[in-house]
Amino acid sequence: MADDDSPQNTENRSFFVRNIPNAITFVTVFSGFLLMVSTSVPGVSPKVCVFATAMGLCADVLDGQAARVLRVKSKFGATFDQLADLTCFGIGPAIFFVRQQQQAMGADAPWSMQILTCLAGYMYLACSVFRIARELIVHSGDRPLYFVGIPTNLACVFAVPASATFAGSTFLPFLIVILSGMMVMPYHIPKGLWIVTVTETAVTGACQKRSD
Repeated sequence: MADDDSPQNTENRSFFVRNIPNAITFVTVFSGFLLMVSTSVPGVSPKVCVFATAMGLCADVLDGQAARVLRVKSKFGATFDQLADLTCFGIGPAIFFVRQQQQAMGADAPWSMQILTCLAGYMYLACSVFRIARELIVHSGDRPLYFVGIPTNLACVFAVPASATFAGSTFLPFLIVILSGMMVMPYHIPKGLWIVTVTETAVTGACQKRSD
């Protein structure tokens, strides 16, 4: 009997069904776009950016779940998901952090803080790109079941709200640097972050696993 997830069976499904997960991934891309556009449009509230990040996180979970349920996993979908993550959880937060920090500090801020802010923002962006590239190589374009270093979406959970809430703080650039380093550390982390168990076909909660 053929594997339901085989490329042949995936191709046999309708174009609409095959692209449902990709359509959800476009929401993640749009969320990253909102983060980046917010830096050039005056008057955009940081709360909108936090909401955009939350929307991107939800879409990032749902696209993988949809691919498993519909059995339409593909290398294209996995690669598209990683690049969407880079947009929403890597490039977007880096630009958002720099904008928030620079606006809060003002033009008369010490040059050392301005340089530190730019370096921290660049480090976050560069480490995000490095991490995504490494994931694509390590997992050969498949959807990963574990992470090497903390995922960009987990780093983003701390980076964006902190940038929105503590803009101008001296410790904020150091938080961004720490998150950047954690993204590229060479340690394997379960995709479920020890909260749920993620397999090729299902996501199982810890409580459900114990009851079984």
